[in-house]
Amino acid sequence: MEKELSRRNFLKGLGVVGATTAAATALSACSPSTSKSEEGSTDEVSQGSNWKNPPAEVTDFAQEIDCDVVVCGHGFAGLTACRELAEEGKSVYLVEKQPEDTFAPVGNEFAALNASILKERGVPEIDPVEFFQNWMLITGNYPNQELVMKFAQNSAANTDWYLSDLSEEDFATMATAFFPKTEHQLDELSGVKFWPSVCSFYGDCNQKKIHEYNRAAAKANGATFMFGTEAQYVIMNDGAVAGLVASDANGNIKFNCKAVVIACGGFGGNPEMMTDLMPDMAGALVGEEALSSMSANDGRGVQMAYWAGAHLETCPIPGMNMKGLSLPGKMNCLPQAVWIDENGKRFCNEYYPTSEQRGLATVYRSRKTKFAVLDSNFPEYRQYTIPQHAGFTANEENIASLQESLDTAYAKFQGTYVEPEEKEGEQSQGPVTQVEYIADDTLEGLAAQLGLEGEAATNFVETINNYNAYCEAGADMEFGRDAKVLFPVKEPPFYACTFDPVLGETMVTCGGIITDGEQNALDENFEPIAGLYVSGNDCGRRFGYEYITPIPGCSLGMAITLGRECGKSVGKFLETA
Repeated sequence: MEKELSRRNFLKGLGVVGATTAAATALSACSPSTSKSEEGSTDEVSQGSNWKNPPAEVTDFAQEIDCDVVVCGHGFAGLTACRELAEEGKSVYLVEKQPEDTFAPVGNEFAALNASILKERGVPEIDPVEFFQNWMLITGNYPNQELVMKFAQNSAANTDWYLSDLSEEDFATMATAFFPKTEHQLDELSGVKFWPSVCSFYGDCNQKKIHEYNRAAAKANGATFMFGTEAQYVIMNDGAVAGLVASDANGNIKFNCKAVVIACGGFGGNPEMMTDLMPDMAGALVGEEALSSMSANDGRGVQMAYWAGAHLETCPIPGMNMKGLSLPGKMNCLPQAVWIDENGKRFCNEYYPTSEQRGLATVYRSRKTKFAVLDSNFPEYRQYTIPQHAGFTANEENIASLQESLDTAYAKFQGTYVEPEEKEGEQSQGPVTQVEYIADDTLEGLAAQLGLEGEAATNFVETINNYNAYCEAGADMEFGRDAKVLFPVKEPPFYACTFDPVLGETMVTCGGIITDGEQNALDENFEPIAGLYVSGNDCGRRFGYEYITPIPGCSLGMAITLGRECGKSVGKFLETA
């Protein structure tokens, strides 16, 4: 062989890291770390994706600052790491590219195992070991075990710390999602367990206000916050962090420091990186579909770590709510129904335990119209829910609203529906999931209304009858749906809703850089890079193939808890550096 086959060359040969778009232009002014150039990999990288190419080194600085550590990103992980380091007496600067007057944290509810405020409200305590084992069960044992256990064991203390400056009035605005339990709320499904251990802040005291509390606490202990300041690259010296280059309206800034914490929120706003680092989803695109994200985060954090020599996650990276067909408004939020394809056949386990993973079975399917089918007893079946992200709250109001929607559909079928008069100043309040249903007295008639003909119509009736037989037997011999949520479709009127699926839009990406249990970035040989730490959504190996929520809000909860733990790790490093 002319040259040894390196890991990166191998991946390039597979096409995993090949450039497919011309995106990420916003990063063209970034500067490289010295470690990549020392590797002599410039030619190798330049043949790959644009985002991997480190730009020219910056030598002209408007300002130079000496400190212990710089935190990149004012999200949940960056803020808690910064506050922890400040309270330990470290000289810490936090840089955030957003201006202070427009900055706002994204997300409101977060998982909090055994937090004091939840215990006070009667939320049952969670065994951290049981939580850990359950997490590993859902994720196929892929995540970094140390990180998951650290989250489980430290969530209570770190949540209390994060909320320590809230007043009684602030806590009065907090909701405890999915608690108290509704009558048919499930704690377990198909061997997967769920917990209603959620702090939900949507009122006057939201996460922006809580961030302000924590920022004030960090400032009181000496931390400096620099808004409108964008991190550019990590300065490396002999394989160790020596500083950070950033820029603001006045020019380039050089930080001389021994440690850098990267917590920039992922790469959802960088199409090229999404294509490169989520090849499974890129390969699932059909026609004019494109990978899309609600996030504007451009991947700067992952890039900086990579340029500094950090090891990229090579297994598929999770994207929150991305890895399934986009059915959130209808089918994916109606797991109690039966899902039928254009051929009149079921095509998956409709009530797979975790909502985020439920859609995985739908990805490699045609984008032709799909149907959710149910019967007159559905308002009862709909009450069988599990506490998770995007979950349905089966309160009286929502069930009554569902029944009203079904009654409306049946009245339209009978030709007796009269559009109600809208009262002045009155706004209609529909169910959590707004769905327009189609109704019929027979399955054959419903199939016809759905546009199914010939063999597809025959399959439709046969499929429902077979499914009803599984319900009677208590065992789904086709897709293994849990017997607790096998609800028959046999009591007329029958109902259906339709949906034309497309590949989903991700909320955020949830990985990128491989770290150890201290969130110390690892190099290509899986050795720690001295002084380089990664937390939040830039940190890899926290979830499995897809984001999961045995407790809603795991992303924020993990960022808050592990962000502080990252600060502790950096503090220990600085004591010996």
